[in-house]
Amino acid sequence: MECPIPSEDGLNFICDYPEGDIRLSVDDWIDRDYDYFEFLTPEMRNSSLQLQGPCYPIIFPSVNVYWSCQFIARPSNISLRHWQQMGGVTIEENILIDKTIHRAINSPSAVLKRYVADIGKAWPVLIVCGGILPLFLSVIWLLMIRHFVAGMTWITVILFNALIISVTMFYYTKAGWIGHDAISVVIDESDPYVNISGREINHIRAVAVLMTVVMIITFLSSIAIVRRILIATSVLKVAAKVIGEVQALIVFPILPYSILAIFYMFWFSAALHLFSSGEIIRNDCNANCCSYDLKSNRVNCDSCCGYSIHYTPHIGISILFHLFGCYWATQFIIACSSTVIAGSVASYYWARGEISEIPFLPVFSSMKRLLCYSLGSVALGSLVVSIVEWFRFILESLRRRLKLADTAPVSCMGKMMSSSSQCCLGCIDWTINSVNRNAYIMIAITGKGFCKASAIATGLIMNNILRIGKVNVIGDVILFLGKLCVSLFCALFAFLMLDTHKYKSAHNRISSPLFPVLVCWALGYIVAALFFAVVEMSIDTIILSFCQDAEEHQGTAQCAPPLLMETLDGEGETQRLTQGS
Repeated sequence: MECPIPSEDGLNFICDYPEGDIRLSVDDWIDRDYDYFEFLTPEMRNSSLQLQGPCYPIIFPSVNVYWSCQFIARPSNISLRHWQQMGGVTIEENILIDKTIHRAINSPSAVLKRYVADIGKAWPVLIVCGGILPLFLSVIWLLMIRHFVAGMTWITVILFNALIISVTMFYYTKAGWIGHDAISVVIDESDPYVNISGREINHIRAVAVLMTVVMIITFLSSIAIVRRILIATSVLKVAAKVIGEVQALIVFPILPYSILAIFYMFWFSAALHLFSSGEIIRNDCNANCCSYDLKSNRVNCDSCCGYSIHYTPHIGISILFHLFGCYWATQFIIACSSTVIAGSVASYYWARGEISEIPFLPVFSSMKRLLCYSLGSVALGSLVVSIVEWFRFILESLRRRLKLADTAPVSCMGKMMSSSSQCCLGCIDWTINSVNRNAYIMIAITGKGFCKASAIATGLIMNNILRIGKVNVIGDVILFLGKLCVSLFCALFAFLMLDTHKYKSAHNRISSPLFPVLVCWALGYIVAALFFAVVEMSIDTIILSFCQDAEEHQGTAQCAPPLLMETLDGEGETQRLTQGS
């Protein structure tokens, strides 16, 4: 029940489960603090004095480190003296066993399993901070952008800076750099003079440093874009007017949100089963390891090194496929949502803003067109994004492994090539994501396949790149900050929930808040992306529809509603926009 500590006035023992000739029930064994040394036969006593069991002396203190008892290389003089008087073998007062247990507890696989276990223990936090809270915050943001568009850009920028500072300070607290609430590897109370480190605290400190850098960069960037905020306000008015006319867009994201929520429930359940599976393999005994077997009443030297669970190649491949499937499914659902929104907004544009000419329930009409004609194109686009992301992930993993394996110093040319390859992959990923989003819009507008729609969207963008960039870039930055605000608020609330007594004691104790907080942040961002896509896709669809309209009518847009033309920097600006095509 607790990690053993030496007696203050004698010598205690910890004995194996009572079996064979040991006539003792398990309850009596627990009541005796697992000590039945006095009931041993002479042969068993002699074996125990040789440190071969079934009873072992408690000479070194131990502490509960992630539910494993780690020895402290500081023996009790009283217990050691009693052991020597009983004729026990000489015990070396070194830290070999201390280091051995410490390496086992802090191995990468053990840390990963603890992180996954933290997800299982903190599932209420994931439901609240990764599901309910971002849903509520995203709907509030959409309602505010509908009725209070003028002040939302300033509110978003200020709130984002406040949230990122708050989250960074929480990481500083858990890293032990502020206050006295750092995470500890020790489960129960222990000697304050005993310092035991773990990978979890190093990971927290690394993320704290990273958040500090991000905080400084975002603060300076916020100052740089202050003068551009008025442009963002005019861009957001486009989306506000469309949402005002097609009000079903505000609640539509609840549908893909519900689909994602059900999918993630099954996915997390399967992930926990995969990570907890494996092949049980007997550990190799590299040393002379023997223990007394109560069932056979003899010392056994064949199986005393214990067993461990190893991932087989099939399980490893299954885990990678499971992760890839999660990313592809997420991208597919988000792409379907974006296409439906684009179709609804396009109906508003091509009807010249006249409510009487917009199809009845345009969101449902757009969903019908997606399911009947465009589902394969959307699946292809999301697959392309997923493959590129995983290609980047595999190359990055290989680069890190080669860096760790190669002890020779890296030349400047090697560093430059590595950095250049990373930069190129990042640019390719950003380009594909951007092309995909515009391709989904053109799929909704023209009904073409993915490749043809991508070509049309790229041509329209290249012909009007300067004007589109001026109108769209700052608006995208503000919307990106809005999504980060929602996700950071979810991360902050997750920190607060995990900081309660429930997750700091007993078997619900988590090893580190890092992984649950990051998962809540990721889920919050995904949910926010579903809802903020209403505004993003509204802006992009209106602009691309305008360019397509001008392309089809020799440079003069015929279907643009007057209110939207006023928002696009006035009539003169829109004329110059069409001239570029």
